[in-house]
Amino acid sequence: MNQNNRSDKRIGHRMGLVLDCTLANRSDSIETQIVDISKMGIGVKTDDTMPFENGSELNIFVPSMDNFRTKAKLIWTKKDLNNKTKLGLKFNYYL
Repeated sequence: MNQNNRSDKRIGHRMGLVLDCTLANRSDSIETQIVDISKMGIGVKTDDTMPFENGSELNIFVPSMDNFRTKAKLIWTKKDLNNKTKLGLKFNYYL
């Protein structure tokens, strides 16, 4: 981490990745696209309406990775200029 630039708060290196995935809790689910991943979490983007609040525990399902499933906590959301929402999720267990 660059100590001179405190806006970069990432501890672990993130790798760019583009895969479809589904985020879900007991009552809602949305289709998203993974944009980056690290051993601690993932970043995803979506056009769907956000049914989740920060702090929500979510199930992650990635069909193209041999039906990979894990759980993560929604840490932050940010809307961009193209009306897409980016979400930052922290894995419950590090990969």
